[in-house]
Amino acid sequence: MSDERVLIVDYPAPTDDPAGRDVQCAAEGQDWTAGRAISSQIKPDHPLRLSVSSRDRNRVAYTAWKELKGGAWQSVRIPFDEIRPNPFYQPPDAKTGGAIDVSDVKGIAFAPHDQTPGRLVVGRFVVTK
Repeated sequence: MSDERVLIVDYPAPTDDPAGRDVQCAAEGQDWTAGRAISSQIKPDHPLRLSVSSRDRNRVAYTAWKELKGGAWQSVRIPFDEIRPNPFYQPPDAKTGGAIDVSDVKGIAFAPHDQTPGRLVVGRFVVTK
């Protein structure tokens, strides 16, 4: 990594709250239609499965999961055409059944899916081609 700012997240062991380890970040640019994917550099302190989620213009919650190695920086790229509606949660006002609409995305969330506490160092999420 260069001199770019990073977010350091120390997260606890899982609790009864399924969203208890979610980190939510507001989007600077909310129209993602110029891109085809979201990308970031991430360094977990141990191997884990990471979920990355957002809501589209129709308020449908979309999620993708990535397997990460521990102790190393790695590029995480999630093409929009690989993101699926979250099978575990949809907001009550979600208009499901249509294609993903990334023209108004308010933010992004991510969370570790393992059974231990740990640390993630996360670079900036960007929309890429």
